[in-house]
Amino acid sequence: MPSVPTGAEPGDRARFVSGGATNRARSSEDAASFAVDAALAGIARTQLGLVTVRQASDVGVDRSAIHRRRRAGLWVPVVSGVLRSTSFPPTIEQEILAGALAIPGSTVVGLSAAAIERMPVGPPGRPMVAVLPGRSARVDGVRALRLSQTVPSRRWYSVRRSTTEATIVLLPRFVDDATLERCLDHCLAHRLTTVDRVRRLLDRLPAQAVSGRRILLGLLDRRSEGVGHRSGLEQRVARWLDAAGLGGWQMNRRVPVRGGTLECDFVWPDRRIVLEVSPFFTHGSRATQERDTERRRLLVSAGWRVVEAGDVDLGSERDFAACAAALRSLLT
Repeated sequence: MPSVPTGAEPGDRARFVSGGATNRARSSEDAASFAVDAALAGIARTQLGLVTVRQASDVGVDRSAIHRRRRAGLWVPVVSGVLRSTSFPPTIEQEILAGALAIPGSTVVGLSAAAIERMPVGPPGRPMVAVLPGRSARVDGVRALRLSQTVPSRRWYSVRRSTTEATIVLLPRFVDDATLERCLDHCLAHRLTTVDRVRRLLDRLPAQAVSGRRILLGLLDRRSEGVGHRSGLEQRVARWLDAAGLGGWQMNRRVPVRGGTLECDFVWPDRRIVLEVSPFFTHGSRATQERDTERRRLLVSAGWRVVEAGDVDLGSERDFAACAAALRSLLT
């Protein structure tokens, strides 16, 4: 019991003793609150700032403690049963992980898995996960696919995501042929997979289980035979140039520059204009970037006017419109 100050009246003594008990109770509550916060933070650190209600319960945190922290603005819901610590900023990867955590035993697939690999698929939309048939998997804000085949996967934080090969094989369900080709080239250029690994997975799966199997096999065949992975893209650009009325070009023509010649993608030789097709997967290293910068310097020094089409211009004919307008301005 705490000592009572000298000269205290009897009523003061009672209040002091009562105050000591209150302070001890408050200290106990503070210690319990600190323990709860530490337990939640320990889980969140391994999951991009996320915690599920089930995980919290497993470490002894009840729903009322979570509710108090939500009201205090320390945690916010992401999807049903999954919360984010407000000390972690929201990200696309975090949203995808939340979708997988909301459905235990699921695997991240499709556009979500492609976004994790930085494939050029655009905004991935709702988190996309795969579950086996018969599983209950209805969660608002999460797209769950029931697949008859188990998806080859690897660990990703505390869940699983499809392997690069499995992501490529599933992509024809969700993207057009041009985007599929760009995603395959992205993975090959960044050494995320190989032609042989994708082909082996295709061979193991039943034909009816793979949408776009024929297209994928054609893409793999061309790359196995050493055909440049930009050839399909350049053919599309050629069609867009013709559709825009920008004829007179020559493809893959060598042009004279100081010290020799350079092969350029599209050349209007009489007007000394060059269009270079430069998607991201051809700039996968610092050495490649430096080489292309030097190419542009040589072309400009030799009196060529250069228009460059990057990833943002190559998604579709509509995306290419800005490049077409720049070329039209130079040609006229």
